[in-house]
Amino acid sequence: MVRTLIGLSVGSGLEGVDAAVVRVEGLGLDLVPRVVPAGRFAFPPAARDLIRASTAVPAPLPPEFLRAIADTAVFAARQALGKAAASPRETFAVGLLEPSHPTAPVPIHWPEVAQCVAEQTGVTVLHGFADRDRAAGGTASSLTATADFLLFRGSESRLLVHLGAVATVLLVPANGSVSAAFGFEAGPGNQLLNAILFQGTRGKEHTDAGGKRAVQGRCLEPLLARWLSHPHLTRTPPKAVHPEAFGRSFLLAAFDAARQLAAGLPDLLCTATHLAARAIGDACRLPVMRPDTPRRVLLTGGGVRNGFLWQLVAQQFGGKVERADTADVPALSRSAAAAAVLAALTCDGVPGNLAVLTGATGGRLLGHIAPGDGRNWARCAAWLADQTGDYPRANRAA
Repeated sequence: MVRTLIGLSVGSGLEGVDAAVVRVEGLGLDLVPRVVPAGRFAFPPAARDLIRASTAVPAPLPPEFLRAIADTAVFAARQALGKAAASPRETFAVGLLEPSHPTAPVPIHWPEVAQCVAEQTGVTVLHGFADRDRAAGGTASSLTATADFLLFRGSESRLLVHLGAVATVLLVPANGSVSAAFGFEAGPGNQLLNAILFQGTRGKEHTDAGGKRAVQGRCLEPLLARWLSHPHLTRTPPKAVHPEAFGRSFLLAAFDAARQLAAGLPDLLCTATHLAARAIGDACRLPVMRPDTPRRVLLTGGGVRNGFLWQLVAQQFGGKVERADTADVPALSRSAAAAAVLAALTCDGVPGNLAVLTGATGGRLLGHIAPGDGRNWARCAAWLADQTGDYPRANRAA
């Protein structure tokens, strides 16, 4: 039986909603997913402006702000169905993946967003996947590893490098089981680059499109050497980037160092881009990532649009990198596709977290459920009852 699921993902930049339709055959860890990307749907300008004004966010947020976020998610879901020539009636469920490293402390009530999607589409929504992993003692880092394994497994070893808010790496061994996959958050990514640009332009610019600013600068080698000794980069994996690891203190120290070196904003951006690439390369040369084994390097995330970052990452792998599109998973839709697969795993009674990577005490069924309309919920509830009746005791919470 083929099930149709929608995946929605909100990136850490809080710019909009990425959407994809995923059609899956099989059950649980035998799922065979096929991805139909729909793209990114930006939040309205007023909502983005409020998000960017992170130091002056009102509490509580005005109702129209949350409504704009929810309406964007609903629109993204409908557009995804339209692109896949599918209808809400034939859709099994929606997976909503919230940002893991939000750039601004905006108190968005994601459960209400999920309820709005369920209400307006009539499709059951699974969301808040990270909550149960944290409840079981995990960090919720590398939360999508199991889903990524199902999306990318094959007859060749694949090394997935996600150029997101932080840079993450995941090794999917050839013909291996999910327990053989290994990955972690390697180091800083787009979030640091954007923060440097925002600070350096006093809020006038938010993103260095294509890395055009950074490529005009020079790498400050003394500063890069100091950064490469950062405690996160020297820790033994698996590991997660702490919210403050490359936060405000790191940023202020970076600008102080640049002034001492008589360097400008392009130089600082260039050095930070080198840092992101070096962190990825060093992480992937660790023995746990099997660097001596032939592997295909696939890049995903918004950073694939940064030509300078792409070039530096490619140098770490001898120039042999590709967009994940060549493996039938669009580079910009990986997180949205993973959200759909996580929803399918929970409905199939299969833990979605890989505890060895997140630090949880064991595998857990992930997510909260916002029921769809009567017809859809009856279908989902019957499916859940069928699949979870013999849920293994070893995977239950103690």
